[in-house]
Amino acid sequence: MATAAMPVAAKVTFGVRAGLARTAFTQKVDVSYQSGARMGYSVAGLADIPFYRRFSFRPEVALVNRGGTYLTLRNEAGLPQLEYNASYYSLQIPLTVAFNIPISGVRMAVYAGPAPDFRLEGKMKMTGKGEEAPPTLNKKMKAFDFSINSGIAVEYKNIFFAIDAFNGITDRRVDRYDNESPVYQNSITFSLGYFFR
Repeated sequence: MATAAMPVAAKVTFGVRAGLARTAFTQKVDVSYQSGARMGYSVAGLADIPFYRRFSFRPEVALVNRGGTYLTLRNEAGLPQLEYNASYYSLQIPLTVAFNIPISGVRMAVYAGPAPDFRLEGKMKMTGKGEEAPPTLNKKMKAFDFSINSGIAVEYKNIFFAIDAFNGITDRRVDRYDNESPVYQNSITFSLGYFFR
């Protein structure tokens, strides 16, 4: 078994990347969707593991800075609207499958997969009146997020440029009023990286 695994292990490639991201909370207000965005960043270590022809498994471990703004539409008992602004760090683990396309010295990859996210430290600010105590991340935002990651990368001489879109499918609110929609964390990241091939 060890002998059979050696050729596969020899093809595993490790890499690093760093990038800037536009990260936002998205919610439905009345009949339209609104996004409160901010700039963030991410740094990551990753691997490229070939498993079938042009397909490879690309796991990552990334430290990301995320956040954004969203509204609390409190219309019960005459409570006013509040705006929450969050900035936090999280440990993100994209688990994508890539389809690799070599084109005359350039290697292009299209990939997609799940991306669990575990919130670490951060802060939250509030605009408006009516809150009994200053908001905190633990009171207002769930610690776990689950996104679908899709992206494209172009590699030339071990250096690659990647664009990743993370679409959240977990409601980040801890609780909400009946008239409020879920709040999702979305982001798009532009990265430069290097594979140690």
